[in-house]
Amino acid sequence: MGTPASRTWFLYFVQELPKSENDDLLLRALSSLNGTRLDSGRIGKPFLLDQHGAPHSAFNAFFASGRMRNRAPSTNRKYAHALRVWMNFLELRTISWETVTDDDLFDYKFWRRTDPNNPRPVSGSTWGGDLAAISAFHDWAARTRGITTILATTDHQGRGSHYANPGMPRTDYASTRDRRVIASTVRSADVKWFSPGAFRKWRDVGLHGIAPNGQERTRWRPRSQTRDAAFVDGLYGTGLRLQEWASVLTCELRQPAEQNRYVTLQLAAGCAKGGHGHSYWVKREVINSVNDYIETDRAAAIRRAQASQVYDQLTGIRIVTRVGGGGRLELTEPDGTSLPVKVNNLSPQQRALLFTRTNGKLEPLALWLHENGLPRPKRSWYKSFARANARVEKAGIDRLQCHPHMLRHSFALRWYAVGRLIWERRSSHLDAHQTLDFREQFGDTWSLVQTMLGHADVNTTKKIYLEPFRSLDVKLLLEHGTSELQADAFLHILRSNPRVRLDDDALIEGQL
Repeated sequence: MGTPASRTWFLYFVQELPKSENDDLLLRALSSLNGTRLDSGRIGKPFLLDQHGAPHSAFNAFFASGRMRNRAPSTNRKYAHALRVWMNFLELRTISWETVTDDDLFDYKFWRRTDPNNPRPVSGSTWGGDLAAISAFHDWAARTRGITTILATTDHQGRGSHYANPGMPRTDYASTRDRRVIASTVRSADVKWFSPGAFRKWRDVGLHGIAPNGQERTRWRPRSQTRDAAFVDGLYGTGLRLQEWASVLTCELRQPAEQNRYVTLQLAAGCAKGGHGHSYWVKREVINSVNDYIETDRAAAIRRAQASQVYDQLTGIRIVTRVGGGGRLELTEPDGTSLPVKVNNLSPQQRALLFTRTNGKLEPLALWLHENGLPRPKRSWYKSFARANARVEKAGIDRLQCHPHMLRHSFALRWYAVGRLIWERRSSHLDAHQTLDFREQFGDTWSLVQTMLGHADVNTTKKIYLEPFRSLDVKLLLEHGTSELQADAFLHILRSNPRVRLDDDALIEGQL
């Protein structure tokens, strides 16, 4: 097909229709994207249009295909943004996506990663995601449309060749292509770890409005301070991923037993990465912080939504009539019949549609809500972090910018330190030969953190989440840990690591 240089592609996502569905023109326009009727399964799906409103048929068909329908919404969004940039790059070079070569991809990598004319070059990990999206799209096109570009094949015979080998098993392009196109820094060099003190400083300054000197601000009027503080406390205190913690329902929470500091909760398989649900542990202080949010910000948001009849105007919601034991819910169907479901199987999108009635009024089961009372999706939390980072930067604090996954890394680092220190106390009676038997003991500690993070492979824990400790002298760890059980002080031996941020002002006892 022709590729006019003036064409620019714009990315959109299918939106939910009004409850009345009385806009026939809108219905026809959306339904024409893939020739099928508009249903709830298409809500949120990406599509490309040019400046004249003409659709990109291959892009739209790719995201309507079974290959992408079964992927997580976050993956669909990430791939869509990556492919839009790729398509616009090709348009500017008057190259059809159907005839691209390796040279075009190498040029794209140079522009995306290192070209001084690109005002926003991306990291190696972002480029790796771009490459996965491009690979998936061209592989799909080769198998379904017979478009035999060089990007669709796993058998490489040199730059600029054009052929595909349909008989070969599918292998992702990003893992088999010429090494020149794969970023050498895909293992993120930007990952940072916070010590407990550094996390508290970021939270207090960025969310609670505490000045760097520890003084409270008299004119601090934040939005949803209680909610955001409870959320970040939960991320750091549980080690859950952003999507996992953002998808928790109120019925999945429990108080710790009176004699315990922690309560064991269960992460649902429908929300866990890879579908691997697992136990996780929540400190009493985190539960208390969440309860404060439930009783203040969350309750106020629900009251506002009920007063404005926001919930009554929603479509597709499911009413929960009973929360049973064993993680079972009973839903009411439109015809009045009851439908049992397992909480463990519900995806984040399905959970956002769950409501219950209290005193005859609707309210969501989702724990985390917007100020308007509607469930807060994963992507909205990035705005909370951005606002907090801006406040910390304005306060003049260096190297204290936080992103959601950094809290999971920091959780791992802290609990590794705690595990090592506990082992030191228990092994203090051992002789030198027994103490230096590192392999088994390090395996025990790695496995502890692996369990807490829910990793299927302990090597992920070692190589990514606890990389700073891997480069240390083990004997230094042991010698440092024999005198005191204080994780923040213990972590100061990592001072020379530029990716670990410590709190240099104070070490607070008893904050594990």
